[in-house]
Amino acid sequence: MRVGLIPTITDPRTIAVDLDDTLNNFTETLQNGEFPYDAGDSLSEATFQQYLQRIRNGEPESDDLLSTGYNYCRFKIHLRCYQTARARPDGVEFMQWLKQNRWRVVICTKRDLRRANDCTKAWLKENDIPYDYLFMTANKIVFCKAWGIRHLIDDAPFSIVHGEQYDVRVYYPIMPAHASLPATNARGFQAFDDVKRWIQE
Repeated sequence: MRVGLIPTITDPRTIAVDLDDTLNNFTETLQNGEFPYDAGDSLSEATFQQYLQRIRNGEPESDDLLSTGYNYCRFKIHLRCYQTARARPDGVEFMQWLKQNRWRVVICTKRDLRRANDCTKAWLKENDIPYDYLFMTANKIVFCKAWGIRHLIDDAPFSIVHGEQYDVRVYYPIMPAHASLPATNARGFQAFDDVKRWIQE
């Protein structure tokens, strides 16, 4: 596997794949996981429990500062989820099929890989998920457009809604949160076998 810039001329058999809630059960792990209080974090237990509930609710930091007690706590809890989330079995099988059929696989994630790079790579290795590149990107649609990647698997509503505008074919695992999205040409799937069929059309 390589880390670096993707070649400027991409192969049509290149696909970008998200990690959290696409290849794993991140949200389920966050909502139901056990996160014990650690007095070494310099937070009171009451503050930790308050932060934990906010993190489970997906609340952002209300302060403009990047380095806050809340942000630190959120990163630690997310890091634990990155390490313990279960891989989706049909997703693992799909990723292996891609490599066996000579697709170039680009994993795109919103994770802060400056701090979560090692644990992300370790999780991918432990779950036998092959890939060629691993990138951190906030806007996967613009990333795919810039590098000529025509296929994206991602659960993010922004990608689902705006993929067509940038000529990126988006496939997403169907979740309750997607029910209120406007109609688009993005394709929702229950099983990765659907995606396997669609990208060969």
